[in-house]
Amino acid sequence: MTFASVATPPSMGIVNRRLPWEKKLTYKVIQWGAGDNGQALIRAVARHRDLELVGCKVWSPAKEGVDAGVIAGIEPIGVLATTDREELLRMDANVVLFCTRLRPDEMDANDQDIIDLLRSGKNVISVTGQHSMPSAIPGYAEKFEEACREGGSTFTGAGLNPNFIASRLAPTVTGLCADVETLHIRETYSVADDGPEIVFTAVNFGAKLEGWHEGAPLKQQLDHLFVQLTHNVAHSLDMELQKVEMKTELTPAHRDIQIAAGLIAEGTVAAVTLTYEGIPVDPDQIRITVQVRWAVSDDIPGIPITSGWHVKVGGKPNLVMEMRPDPAEDRTFHPETMVGSAIPVIPEVINAEPGLLLPHVYGAYKRRFIGA
Repeated sequence: MTFASVATPPSMGIVNRRLPWEKKLTYKVIQWGAGDNGQALIRAVARHRDLELVGCKVWSPAKEGVDAGVIAGIEPIGVLATTDREELLRMDANVVLFCTRLRPDEMDANDQDIIDLLRSGKNVISVTGQHSMPSAIPGYAEKFEEACREGGSTFTGAGLNPNFIASRLAPTVTGLCADVETLHIRETYSVADDGPEIVFTAVNFGAKLEGWHEGAPLKQQLDHLFVQLTHNVAHSLDMELQKVEMKTELTPAHRDIQIAAGLIAEGTVAAVTLTYEGIPVDPDQIRITVQVRWAVSDDIPGIPITSGWHVKVGGKPNLVMEMRPDPAEDRTFHPETMVGSAIPVIPEVINAEPGLLLPHVYGAYKRRFIGA
């Protein structure tokens, strides 16, 4: 399976240095975004002896001119963060790790940054989640494909889910089966320890239930992510979907709930369950369901939450796989886990032909070999 490794959390403050006799050839990397996840990528690049960070894009004036290593909580690495977009577009680099905030009002600006980076000849790996399979959204992929042609560059997505659990790991598990009829992937996550940016801005917890209408910007953004992801899973199984059916379930708080980010008032949104069911063109093909459930606490009636992922394969045999962070280490998702799978993708995207790169899963179960 291509891109199969997940980076392990680094030792803080430790940067791998080359020995004098080692080769000096490295891949030059620009980090685009230095929030929690972007900082994890900076640490990962600094630790990897074949990678060299050459640029770091930030938006906050407080981070302007600060060493990227210092921003990431490690020793200085000699690269100063900048808010100057044009400077980084002119910079020589092999790849850009694109990891910006995931906000509905910033999607178009993020896409334009990616297009301009691709046109400048830089390969781009998006870790935002919103680019797992652009061709699944009518009219969306063309602008990236054109930019890749102009720049001779390659564009792909990486990260946890989208881009690893569902699109690469789950299809691989099906390879253990003699037959597969259904594939169900579920993510559950408690935001109890997260900050206001995630809880109130990104996921819109604490809002009135009617704020989650179908036309709401946040709902449209999440559909944009997970419709692509569902098609990506089908792609890994050599399937074509005629459509993705979507269902949203909101659960109100049964009491006032105080979490790290603030107060979730009784009766406001306290849990969100999004379900995406892929309907195959061939009705004899595998039925794919992707479900995402987030909640503000683990005691909401009918909404049990243990942060992690559940993959269930219905077939011969039926298989269930559970994965979660080690609770002895940290019960929340490590930023390194969120973005670690981008690091192994770097040589893949650099060596690929120009265009959009999708993962290739080796040995997944396929109901059709001929005419798939």
